[in-house]
Amino acid sequence: MTADYRQQALENPTLVLRQLYRTRPSGSFPRLVAEHFQRLFESQNAFQRIPPLDVNRPPESFDDRTLVRFRAMVQDTSLSTEMYLSQFADGSCGGWGIYETDGGSSSSAQEVDYANLQECSVLWATSVPTESAWCTEELNGSRAGPARALTFAASEQVSQRAHKYPHPDAHHVGVQVKIYDREGIDAYKSTDVVTFIGILSTEPCNLDQTQGADVPTLHVLFSQRHTPTVLSRPFPRRENAPRELGSFGTSNERILVPIASDTQQVRSELISWIAQEALGGDRVAAEWVLLSCISRVQSRHPPLLPPSLVVSRFPPPPPIPSTTPIVPSPTPTLSAVLKLLLPLADTLPLSLDTLNTKRFVPESQEEDLHAGLLQLPQGTVMLITEGDVREGQLLERGVMNVRAVQDIMDAQTLAYVFPYSQFTFSTDISCIVLSEGRKSTFFRTDLNVPLRASSSPADVAALYKPADEVKLPPADRLAAFRDLIVGARSGKVQVPEATSEHIQADFVRERQGDRSLTADDLIRWMTVAKLYALSLHEPSLSIETWQRAKAFDEQRRAVVA
Repeated sequence: MTADYRQQALENPTLVLRQLYRTRPSGSFPRLVAEHFQRLFESQNAFQRIPPLDVNRPPESFDDRTLVRFRAMVQDTSLSTEMYLSQFADGSCGGWGIYETDGGSSSSAQEVDYANLQECSVLWATSVPTESAWCTEELNGSRAGPARALTFAASEQVSQRAHKYPHPDAHHVGVQVKIYDREGIDAYKSTDVVTFIGILSTEPCNLDQTQGADVPTLHVLFSQRHTPTVLSRPFPRRENAPRELGSFGTSNERILVPIASDTQQVRSELISWIAQEALGGDRVAAEWVLLSCISRVQSRHPPLLPPSLVVSRFPPPPPIPSTTPIVPSPTPTLSAVLKLLLPLADTLPLSLDTLNTKRFVPESQEEDLHAGLLQLPQGTVMLITEGDVREGQLLERGVMNVRAVQDIMDAQTLAYVFPYSQFTFSTDISCIVLSEGRKSTFFRTDLNVPLRASSSPADVAALYKPADEVKLPPADRLAAFRDLIVGARSGKVQVPEATSEHIQADFVRERQGDRSLTADDLIRWMTVAKLYALSLHEPSLSIETWQRAKAFDEQRRAVVA
């Protein structure tokens, strides 16, 4: 396809759609549209010329019926399907927000051929709530172009349906998404991260048929799903490995990026940086945080879930002077460090007020699904802080919210509450808890690592320094850190027969010396060993790595005891 034709599709996608309809062969036209536009923008360079829809380029900054790409989290799949007229009386194309007045037809309702009525599916999607700034920049690409200047009022505008975003007070974009190619539509699940490419317009909300409130609406031409890592990195790491920016682009357009071959050195530097910037120099705690960052759901049957971690003995934030107005406590620096390393990271600061008043799980109210703080994309690493927890009463909602977090830790499931029932949906959220005490105040965690750091006022204050005071490593090392973590999150570790036999014999010997050991201890050792191997980018678990990981876990248990 010529560059001129691709440029025409960028500038006037409606015209290209109508032209395609006039020359359509037999078969499903929505499927043809998806395949046609996907081929048109299959190269990385062409795809990145499509302007992104995001908080810096909100819907009101685009002209009507502009071609955009919207990387979003599917928030609500319960919206009703819609009927549309796929062909008007004059033979012109319908659907994708094209109406008869657009085509110049004056046919009356009595002339409608009901055989041309088709269904489109409707979803509600929001900005990806846990996406890190560096991940956004990489996926949007350098060819996206500058954001259009907005008035102050427009730039501060909050989504009309802010309750459908997990953090309703935060700037975000919420869009009604209409999908005409319904092949595989049932595969869209809540919290999936999908890039929708389509024509942006404004239409009445599917949820407000009686009120007629207009909302941004994206008529999808084609879409691409993202894996839980969102970004692609090689596993195991290797020099001059192809780095794909996101999930798009053909294999012959991969960019060769030099990657340090000494993975152990990069791993050691990464642990040191986390320790120095966010954990008071405690390398042991930093190493456990690293293992938590790369953990994910390996299997549900049997359950091989990411182990929850509490960093105990974490000092509370420094006291705020009594003359200072009531303000939230400072966020631990670890939150900023995780956002610098991970594509998807979120922080949940707990207090009794938050637990008793906030909605943690999605709830349907008047047939409208309101988001909860835990409705997050799979692949998110969630930092839970307990520094603001004080004495007081935990109310019924607070108890339910604690239970919801515990369900994620124990079973990787989240309840969606409806008026007369509730359903559980799968999650994949790794949890790290920071607790002042010997263990978490509210949660049972799989792993407990006491922080061993200085308690001097200056050192405690350093645990809560703002993000702009974090000392960044050189750009190439920071990129290597991200490559190691993202690659490890997507990697798999095999257990060779020789290693398996050694593990079985090792466990039998341990049981002979300590009868209190159970199968749960073996499962924990296996989980830690696989995470340890992943952090080294070893696709096969060696006996040496098994022994190192097991000793590492035993040291942790000894410190806790």
